[in-house]
Amino acid sequence: MGEPQGYDPKEIIYRLGTFFLLVGIGLFVFFLISESVGTPTFSYFCWSMILITLAFMFRARYKRSIQPSERFSILKKLMPKSKEDKGKK
Repeated sequence: MGEPQGYDPKEIIYRLGTFFLLVGIGLFVFFLISESVGTPTFSYFCWSMILITLAFMFRARYKRSIQPSERFSILKKLMPKSKEDKGKK
């Protein structure tokens, strides 16, 4: 009864941060709607700022490694290298 294959606890924190970000944005939209109606509900604003701050803190802990797509790999091989790239090697 170990952890599932490919399980990373940091990724769960990242996803939780994404959830908090979406809920925070939703609460901020509710605050803007209540403001436009004329009865601002500041608790929506406060909770949205708290959740958005937590979301950025959670998402900053785990940076996903983005693998470059192989979509244009043939074009990259065909393109001539610039002089600056040749000088660095």
